[in-house]
This record gives sequence, C-alpha cells and structure tokens, in this order.
Amino acid sequence: MTPTIEDIAQYLAPLRPHLLRDGGDIEPVRLSPDGKVLYIRLLGSCRTCDLHPTTIRLGILEPLRRFFPTIETVEIIHE
Repeated sequence: MTPTIEDIAQYLAPLRPHLLRDGGDIEPVRLSPDGKVLYIRLLGSCRTCDLHPTTIRLGILEPLRRFFPTIETVEIIHE
C-alpha cells in the first residue's frame, strides 16, 4: 500500500521539534506516483546545513522506510 503525503506528515510530526529547535524544518511536498520517491522542502537552517544529507538519510529516510517500505529515496525540492 502506497502511503499518502498526509500519512508521511503525521509520521514526521514528532521528528520536527528536533529540527525546529535548531532553527530548521522540513515539509513533505509530494510522493512520486509509484510511492518510491518522497519530495521534501528544507526550511530555515536546514536549507544551508552541511549535515542535511546525513539528517535526511538517517533521520528521515531510514525511519520512514520501517513504516513505509515502498519509499526508496528522499529528494529535496529547491524552490
């Protein structure tokens, strides 16, 4: 079953206070039609943080995959 963007936002809600504490945040924007790619927007200090690739991989992608195994990667939208 492919998750919805609302499912993902709900799952990420408890993680966001850690990002907010450091002046950053993330916004789940959309999923690819096959549910394999999650597109996110980095906000605040997350946009310029040198550690955001690690945060995305270890703090977002790996935990998400435990609950939503169809998600294979997270891509950043630069807008």
